Amino acid sequence: MIEPAYRTQRYVLRPEKHWDDVAALADRFGWPLAYETARNKNEGLDGQMIWQSPAGVSLHYVVDATSGIGYITLAGPDQETVEGFTAQALEVLDPWQLTELFQEYDRATDLAARGKLTLRLGLAASPEFSEACFRRIGLSLSDNDPRIRLAGLWAASYTGYQEFVPAVRRVAEEASEEWLRTRASSIVAAFEEVGGTS
Repeated sequence: MIEPAYRTQRYVLRPEKHWDDVAALADRFGWPLAYETARNKNEGLDGQMIWQSPAGVSLHYVVDATSGIGYITLAGPDQETVEGFTAQALEVLDPWQLTELFQEYDRATDLAARGKLTLRLGLAASPEFSEACFRRIGLSLSDNDPRIRLAGLWAASYTGYQEFVPAVRRVAEEASEEWLRTRASSIVAAFEEVGGTS
């Protein structure tokens, strides 16, 4: 599949929204399903459904392989062609706003909720560096619980922010859990490959 010239950021769906809600939106647009693959966590394969318009605009529903969290993106030849459909998608699907995720994260006390919110923040982070996302994911990276630190590692990798490299490297070097050090080391390597650093 040819990579489109323009793609929106990821819009993370709320837990009650699923593929059928996205399919209903595609039906409203009159776009047929063009591609589908099932999520495979063991193989690190995202689940994905893509609906395509004749004009080359596409609606992507993705279930992240690791977290199981669903999100959408839209893509097409340019921002102007895509943005009208994006506005409709946001109105119908009502994905998480970053400000909401910040508030939820800041008041979360339950371990599982904090981990899930960390992952959502990573997926919902803007392509441009966000200090607010960076700070909260950084808190998870330094949490006492290794499960929250793992969520922080994945969230940092989702953002693509090179600013996370020092914190991720600290986990790789200092975590007492070998599995956590191994995961952090692989994420550092991925960041360095993209950033061209060592």
